[in-house]
Amino acid sequence: MDENGASHVCTWSRASGRSVRDVLRTYLGILVVLHLVLNTEASAASKSCDKSCFSGKCMNGTCVCDHGWVGDQCQHCQGRFKLTDLSGSLTDGPVNYKYKTKCTWLIEGFPNAALRLRFNHFATECSWDHMYVYDGDSIYAPLIAVFSGLVVPESRGNETVPEVVTTSGYALLHFFSDAAYNLTGFSIAYSINSCPNNCSGHGRCSTANSVAGRVYCECDEYWKGDACDIPYCRDNCGSPDHGYCDLTGEKLCVCNDSWQGPDCSLSVPSTEAFWVLPSVKPSAQSLGRASHRALVHSGLMWVVGGYSFNYSNYHMVLNYNLETSTWDVVPVSSGPLYRYGHSLALYQDDIYMFGGKLESGSANVTDEMWVFNIPRRTWSPRKPAPPPPYALEGHTAHVVELADGEPVMLVFFGYSPVYSYINKVQEYNIRKWLL
Repeated sequence: MDENGASHVCTWSRASGRSVRDVLRTYLGILVVLHLVLNTEASAASKSCDKSCFSGKCMNGTCVCDHGWVGDQCQHCQGRFKLTDLSGSLTDGPVNYKYKTKCTWLIEGFPNAALRLRFNHFATECSWDHMYVYDGDSIYAPLIAVFSGLVVPESRGNETVPEVVTTSGYALLHFFSDAAYNLTGFSIAYSINSCPNNCSGHGRCSTANSVAGRVYCECDEYWKGDACDIPYCRDNCGSPDHGYCDLTGEKLCVCNDSWQGPDCSLSVPSTEAFWVLPSVKPSAQSLGRASHRALVHSGLMWVVGGYSFNYSNYHMVLNYNLETSTWDVVPVSSGPLYRYGHSLALYQDDIYMFGGKLESGSANVTDEMWVFNIPRRTWSPRKPAPPPPYALEGHTAHVVELADGEPVMLVFFGYSPVYSYINKVQEYNIRKWLL
């Protein structure tokens, strides 16, 4: 190339170089500005919180809470939660729950699955702060449990951590606290279609021969119960000196003549009392209830009244056969209204029921006297002669014979809506219907 051509090329290259340097300077300047801006924002955003955030994120030195959580550390539940995992847990928070707390958890499984709730820790103000458990996805579903107070495991290795089971595949839990006092709250684990207490380490979870594909425990030898937590023969019944383990029939300890008790550990005679858990066949009729009354007549335990969460499947009178370990509903065409806190007393073939708190009607606490004849399975009212008795609940009654052989029913103490708690004993003459 000639000299002019070379000069032209050289001149173009120097001009191009100056242009590139200018662009780079501008670009670098922009990068520096962006870096300063971003670094400033990041520094502000990364400003640490004074305390850790339990259920939220720290932003600019403040805890921003997740949905359903409140507090300076997002440490208190206060809202609604939906849980859809097959297993998990729920809690009110890591510290004492708040005053005036309302928290609701909806656990969604799948229809007709067994959903287990295990109350590993529970401590609330008794009778004021409550946890309600519904077998379904709303408060219109059956209420199956209400917890308030303390859950404290017992000694001797007994399994006392309560486990609540819903069969709809869903569970709604609602916690409410008042404005006065608070405790450490609760920690509840849940699982869908799992075995109770994981079979307590004494069996395996199986779906063989189960209803609707649900799992159940196949227990190891010497263990029984839904959770394989009941030993057939504790300490092998003290064999061979105290007794032996019979693995046929009821599968329990058979004690030698000088020993007694479920594990043949108590001598005969003994000043110690002991409990025995019979093999009671499950029954839909034996609906859970409280403040009911029971008495035994001719091999049958009669259960009358009581408080229940759901009265759709409620029966006023049940009996339990002590020999066959079975429940039976006693159909009664007419009779007293549902009640609890009443009293029962037995005289010959008649059960005398007095007072109690009614589940319906304008008068909460009643002074009614009803007699249930066991052979005929019928109720009939009794109207004592004046003066009228005190209307009571929470009292007791006993039939005794006076010196002249006259049978009377003595009603001890109780709560009156007019006079509060009373210390009086009322006497009812059975033959004369007199008070």
